[in-house]
Amino acid sequence: MIELWRERYDKIASEPPKLDFSVLTAFNANLDKKINFKGLDFEQDSGSEDLKKVEDLEDLKKVVKFCRDTGSNREVDSSRFDEEIGDTETSVGGQAGIMANYLSNMDGEVIFYTPLLSEKLAGLINEDVKHPYFDRDFELRAVKDAANTDRTKENTIIEFSEGKSSRLILSDSLKGFGPYFRTSIEENIDKIDQKIDRALFSGFHNVTGNKIAKIEKARRQIAKIESKKHLELVDCDKEGFRLILDLLGPEIDSLGLDETELQKISELLELETSSKIGAVKAFEIIQKLMESYGIERVHLHTYRYHLLVADKNYSIGLEDLRDGMVFGEVSAILCAENGRLPLLKDFEGLDFERMHVKNLDALEEFEASFDLDNFAEKGFAEVSEYKVAAIPTLIHENPERLVGMGDIISSGSHAYEISRET
Repeated sequence: MIELWRERYDKIASEPPKLDFSVLTAFNANLDKKINFKGLDFEQDSGSEDLKKVEDLEDLKKVVKFCRDTGSNREVDSSRFDEEIGDTETSVGGQAGIMANYLSNMDGEVIFYTPLLSEKLAGLINEDVKHPYFDRDFELRAVKDAANTDRTKENTIIEFSEGKSSRLILSDSLKGFGPYFRTSIEENIDKIDQKIDRALFSGFHNVTGNKIAKIEKARRQIAKIESKKHLELVDCDKEGFRLILDLLGPEIDSLGLDETELQKISELLELETSSKIGAVKAFEIIQKLMESYGIERVHLHTYRYHLLVADKNYSIGLEDLRDGMVFGEVSAILCAENGRLPLLKDFEGLDFERMHVKNLDALEEFEASFDLDNFAEKGFAEVSEYKVAAIPTLIHENPERLVGMGDIISSGSHAYEISRET
């Protein structure tokens, strides 16, 4: 049966689907300076500690060892850390920025918005991406002509490609950032809404200061958008996580998250779980999440499997939900293979000598638990009041890039779904 899934992945890569979609991505974007663990200038001679903030080299060594030993993804505050740690290469970062460039590469129509856009950042966004701009009149400008500040957030990404691939983000701060539209753009939000199929939001984990006021402002603005709205979660402190869910959850239609974030949601919903969440338990948590906030679609991506749960009336069919996840996963693997965001021309087949399909344990467990026919083979079924699709992950043995994989998986699935919507 593994061979069947391998063929599914290979078919998507060899015959990429024709996509037709228009999206808005907002709010966070920055410069990512990437370095592999092997390229670090310092020796690993400290203990392991899961820190929230890095202020000196000793702090960095501890959290590096923690991420490497546990295979964990972490984002830590490094606004007071200014030491050189090795040669880096720069690309666009931040969920909104990464999704904008990737979706543009897939020939989609993309409007990208970030409240603080420097020329340095704008120069890394694809030329055909538009940015809302107001100067006497509202217009959608090429991003390179829409810069409004000289401030740029610059993150350093340390990637661990051995064993269970993971990454550590040393997160810079950006004074004045708020995950919401400027007033002049908010007043014209209907003009953006008319041009898009879906809006993909992110960046709320970066909120500092008066978090309630800033997220509430975003909520009021997002509520004005009638197109379907997706929120891409990123792990943050428990207070911020609860605010994001409680304030934004009722306003959005779709949610994207990984296993760490699902674990935190389980705690907030007061559900018992473990550090390694199986597909059956994930479905239980997602059901409670959807019921609590009125969300109609949740996409979970883990190292072992992906699971998408949608309301029974969701507009996309079961097979297309599964194939959308396959498309998103192939896109992410192409990113890992080439070390950059994929282009359409990259979809020419996969070299399986450097990758393999994860086992079907998660899908088989789900099939047995709900007494389903051929779920592990098909990857979709109706369960209770929900459409459920799942896929085994495609694992790259020696990835060139790790950051942004979840953003590509989520937004790629949306691009595919929009193109199949009737």
